[in-house]
Amino acid sequence: MAVKSGSGSRPSERSSVERVYRHTREAILSGTYPPGMPLRLHELAAANSVSLIPVREAIRLLEAEQLVETIPNKGARVARLSLDDVKDAYQTRIVLEVEALRRAYGNLTDEDLARARRLKDEMMEHFRKGDDDAGFGLHRQLHFLLYQPSRSKWMLRFIQVLWDHSERYRRLATPLHSNLDEVGEEHVRILDALERRDKQAALRALRQHLHHTSQLLTMVSTEGEETA
Repeated sequence: MAVKSGSGSRPSERSSVERVYRHTREAILSGTYPPGMPLRLHELAAANSVSLIPVREAIRLLEAEQLVETIPNKGARVARLSLDDVKDAYQTRIVLEVEALRRAYGNLTDEDLARARRLKDEMMEHFRKGDDDAGFGLHRQLHFLLYQPSRSKWMLRFIQVLWDHSERYRRLATPLHSNLDEVGEEHVRILDALERRDKQAALRALRQHLHHTSQLLTMVSTEGEETA
């Protein structure tokens, strides 16, 4: 095992932290590690074939993203679902993502919109087949394709952090498939408005889409609070 030097962690240490971080993070986002599950450091170390040092660092990174919480005298656990948290996250996302689309609007090309339409079709196809992992990945690509031309490094960074934090709420949202057609229509309204170059309608459709998603996810977080 590499040791720290005066110039910081060596590459082997950094890669070990990254491996534990990514593995644990994905397990949390996918629901493999459900809300409230204890995260035992020795078990994580064994699962990732590392010592406790990178595990502790990975846990600190996950705490910074509010995916993990540490309880005094009990240790780390997957953060509980919270009604206040999901509302706060989505209220902030609405502000940032609508502004990102506003800034990106003039830079979106016909080619961008054609690709966005293809991503929407592929996303819906995967969701209908029950391939949720691929569907969520395409959903992310679609939205960031629309935001990227905003050319705001910091705004995109904060949207990414909030998007990642919201991911486990979306993946655990049982209403997804029962509302699949409605979700698809919401994306169609955004793209239709962009294609006919109706800026205000596109911003309004995005705002409504995010607000509706927040409403669906409050049902999940309420259940999580009841079982806490």
